[in-house]
Amino acid sequence: MISNVLARSAMRASTRQVVRSDLYHFSNTNGQNVPFNTKNRPALAIKMTLYLGLGFAAPFLGAWWQFHKAG
Repeated sequence: MISNVLARSAMRASTRQVVRSDLYHFSNTNGQNVPFNTKNRPALAIKMTLYLGLGFAAPFLGAWWQFHKAG
């Protein structure tokens, strides 16, 4: 039974299409390797501060909410 499972997995592995990274070309210029715009620096700073600040504040807000509910 184990040999049957191994044979099936080998068949699946050989029939899958191989995704090759050399089929795509991405320019390696500054700011082009991230999924957001880095040209507008003040907007980027505000967005990053909000994103990271909310992530940092989430546990404290959760604790405050639990204490607030308890009365």
